Amino acid sequence: MQIFWTAGPVTSLGLIGGYYIGYGTMPSMQLLIYFVSFTVFSGIIGLVAKVVYDGTRGHLEEQSEKDILDVTDKLGDLILVARDKVVQAYEGEARQREAALQLLRRVDLTPYGVTIAFRDLTDDREVGEIMGQIFAYRRIGLQTKVRELYAEHKDKIDLITKDLNEKSPQAARELKTWFTGNTSGHLKYGVQREKYFLQRVMSAIENNNPYIMTFRDVEEMMILAFELISGREIPTLIFSYSGNWKYATTIDDLERKRSRYRVAQAKGGNRIRALAAYMVESGFESPDALPEGVEMNRLLTNVVRSIDRLSVKALRASRDPHIPQKELKRISAAMNTVLELYQMAREGYKESGKHFMELQTAQEKWLKSSSKSEGSPGTLQLGKGRRGIRIRESVIGLDEEARLEVCRHLAWYFEKEDIKKNSFSLFSSFDNRGAMSARRLAVEIAVALEPHINLSKPEIQRNINATKAIYLGGLSPDMSAAQKEELGRRMAAEADNGLGLSAIRLAETLVYQYNVELTDEAIDFLNYNYNAGRKSLHRVASKKKEVQMAVRSLQDIPPVLSDTKNLWRKALQEINKASSKL
Repeated sequence: MQIFWTAGPVTSLGLIGGYYIGYGTMPSMQLLIYFVSFTVFSGIIGLVAKVVYDGTRGHLEEQSEKDILDVTDKLGDLILVARDKVVQAYEGEARQREAALQLLRRVDLTPYGVTIAFRDLTDDREVGEIMGQIFAYRRIGLQTKVRELYAEHKDKIDLITKDLNEKSPQAARELKTWFTGNTSGHLKYGVQREKYFLQRVMSAIENNNPYIMTFRDVEEMMILAFELISGREIPTLIFSYSGNWKYATTIDDLERKRSRYRVAQAKGGNRIRALAAYMVESGFESPDALPEGVEMNRLLTNVVRSIDRLSVKALRASRDPHIPQKELKRISAAMNTVLELYQMAREGYKESGKHFMELQTAQEKWLKSSSKSEGSPGTLQLGKGRRGIRIRESVIGLDEEARLEVCRHLAWYFEKEDIKKNSFSLFSSFDNRGAMSARRLAVEIAVALEPHINLSKPEIQRNINATKAIYLGGLSPDMSAAQKEELGRRMAAEADNGLGLSAIRLAETLVYQYNVELTDEAIDFLNYNYNAGRKSLHRVASKKKEVQMAVRSLQDIPPVLSDTKNLWRKALQEINKASSKL
């Protein structure tokens, strides 16, 4: 209506009025028809373009939002499953203590919940009742009663704590913390991450050995992805230097080459292991033919043989008129998935071989540099001047575009692994394959995050390890996707972003790896600006300098995957053709 109103009366009156004022006469009928038609056609073309644009953009935005919500939902579920698998890994009293520690990480605990947790933690019913009483009175503000119970039971709790410390230092710390009043109320500001979990994940990638990482590391990787997708910005301290410091330059070059190599290794190794797991889980191969945890070259040989067998099966099925259409589609889907994963692995290992040679060259340069006087920074110190070390603050986070790309990547992976809503099958204990699936997911998260936050860089790993993870004790299996997304955003906003621990980790890197002298001036600087503990800084400064080996010997050259065989391509073509027939 707006187009016709504009093209009709509005255009006609405008033309007549303007023409009369300019020429002193009325416009011709042909001119009037021209302007009305021009306005109508222009409006219709613009309307069609707007409809097409809105339809396309609207669909993309809707799909992007769906991917974000879907990934957040599934990550939330899988974090809970990973926690359960952590508990499952223990036995007897150790499992009981770990379950109690998981329970104590919730901020909505009732006094009865506290009683149960500490009863299981200490294996002492009386201690559980004492802690439940103290918690109940403290929660309603009756500090007089709390102090009375504290004085009455202090000796007993101290004795239990000392005994518990020999079995589980973490459990002993938890008991002491709750008894003295520093309870889980502070958890909403963040929880300590598992020490060096990123280093273990990267080491697992580099050595093609997923067993290097633990289930706790898997949980930490999922939490890291969850918090970054939820909008968490992790504060970082990064240093740079000016001047001719060859030793530092060779280390930096070495770490850059190592980072590229690790990412390429992940792209290759994780795809091959995913391919092997897919063939077993989809029923096209037996666990004995593709066993978990074997050395990569052996696994590759087995995978190629399995693809050969699948291709022969696909060719026979495509030529057999008695095979049901449903079975043809199943085989077709398997062939497409298997060859897609194989091609991705081939590209990853091709890239990995190139970066392996670069890393070898960088290692040789570092070895030469470390044996000379280039290992001493000389007058380089923290502070002002033309030469020296500069510290700058930054953040690790995902912008909107990066967030969408990470979610699309993980949504694709979840689809390939057939992870559905409320599906706990990924981490199932059947034949121990769930454990490997979980580790593959941790590696895939690293691959998804790498282009956006440079996760493979040592300084990024150091800074992430030095910050608290968001508190996700409020997660529960019955939460909706929207509730999980809201929880993630709320906890990301409340997380403690203090830089004290980051400053201490930075000092350790400078002293132990780069041989920098941590002067009193530098200690004052780190303490004043970043609230780093003086005792910790003095401990770092007084420790004997240890030049750590920046590169471990690489065990073997990355494998080279051959191109897809003619047999595979022919089988794929024929099974796709047969399955598409009506």
